[in-house]
Amino acid sequence: MESFFLNKTENEDGLYSQIRDCSERAEIKKQIECLWEKYRKYAPVSEQHFLSEIQKKDQFKQRWWEMILAVGLLNIGVKIRKKSNEEGPDIIIEKPLKTYIEAIAPKMGETKDKLPKMQQDGVSDLPKGQFLLRLTSSFEEKYKKFKQYIKKGAISANDICIIAISICDLDQYGSLMDFPCDAPLQFLAGAGNLRIPISSKGKGDSFLRFTPVLEKANRSPVKLDYFFGTDYSEISAVIYSNVDLLNCPDNPEQSFVIVKNPFTKNFMPEGFFKGVKTYKLNSVEWIVEK
Repeated sequence: MESFFLNKTENEDGLYSQIRDCSERAEIKKQIECLWEKYRKYAPVSEQHFLSEIQKKDQFKQRWWEMILAVGLLNIGVKIRKKSNEEGPDIIIEKPLKTYIEAIAPKMGETKDKLPKMQQDGVSDLPKGQFLLRLTSSFEEKYKKFKQYIKKGAISANDICIIAISICDLDQYGSLMDFPCDAPLQFLAGAGNLRIPISSKGKGDSFLRFTPVLEKANRSPVKLDYFFGTDYSEISAVIYSNVDLLNCPDNPEQSFVIVKNPFTKNFMPEGFFKGVKTYKLNSVEWIVEK
């Protein structure tokens, strides 16, 4: 049985080599080996191909996300098809409905809107705007990819298309940004800051302010309400995970959150991803499916 971690080579990822070589990372290494055992027969092209790709510099976290996404789906009973090549969406589900998933792990950014590196003593103000911009950029990138697939006839306009976003390459900001609600609702449904109105009697009900637009450093507007309208109707849902590589649960699906697009052309039935926290729009309120 071949180990997940290959012998040292040139231009390999720094975190990959750290986990492979440092005794302090033994538990993480063991977890990754266990995840690999579940995923290996589904790895695209071949096991050796995937292992050589994930070892490369700047590829480790992205390909790790593809692996744990697949493992999480397998854990809840989803049937995944092995891909014979790297072309097309990252994950293909044949039943109960033909479904394609494009996975992405956004990076910190390189412009004025990039996320600041988190210091050991944290940051005084959480850069929520920059964080959400990393998510919107990733959504747009994968949406355009799906449009290309449909235009080329690689997938049908009637198939379910899902974008899967992981924050595993955004330092350790993920879990800090799930306030006042799960981060995907903040950039897909415009869920803004918490507001607590004060009535004449000194109390009132709290609510989230609807915030459909965010400004970049250059003052250009960026949408935060992708799932309010038909402009992105090709996308059925977004899967989101807020855990990084060093803090992943043994069952990755425990970190998944799904937001369904109420204006999609291709709806996912309830319970499609059994056991995963799933939001849907019920009239004017986002609720979790039972």
